[in-house]
Amino acid sequence: MELSYTLSTNDYLELQLYNLSHNNGYKKQRKWDRYRLPGLSLLFGAILLFDGMNDILAYVFIASSLLFFMFYQRWSAWMYKRMSKRKVIESMKGESLYEIKLLLGNDVIEVDSKRGHNFFNVHDIKSIIEIERYFFLMMNQYVYIIIPKDQIVNKEQLAEVFEGYRNTKGIPLIAELEWEWK
Repeated sequence: MELSYTLSTNDYLELQLYNLSHNNGYKKQRKWDRYRLPGLSLLFGAILLFDGMNDILAYVFIASSLLFFMFYQRWSAWMYKRMSKRKVIESMKGESLYEIKLLLGNDVIEVDSKRGHNFFNVHDIKSIIEIERYFFLMMNQYVYIIIPKDQIVNKEQLAEVFEGYRNTKGIPLIAELEWEWK
């Protein structure tokens, strides 16, 4: 099966965010930050309140810790998405679109783009990940093939090819259709 599509910075960003959301180090960092920053603010507020030096500033610290704790989830999602987008833009070196031609064979996957022409053995696929708008073919921790569903005309045939990979080659097919960045 032959596919032709264009990848943009948003497609690479979606892959970055998906990988980030499944990274245990990132999850621990985010959990730690959720309690560390409000805790410090609460501590400063309590010190100021019990010292009796500046009650207004103490209440500001306490209120800010509560507000930060309540809105941390949204704020951190926005912040990490912004940081990831900056990294993607830097790695794309000023080019915003990549034309991709992908040939999915029984034993070999052929990828042709501006960056070069590559061949991958189908046995090298670690997993096929499906989210709402994309398919990701994971070759290893650093190499992915991104396939945007909205640019694929024959989605049923593509699903059959992936099902064939799963049945004949034993490649895991991970469907996370409800995944979203948060």
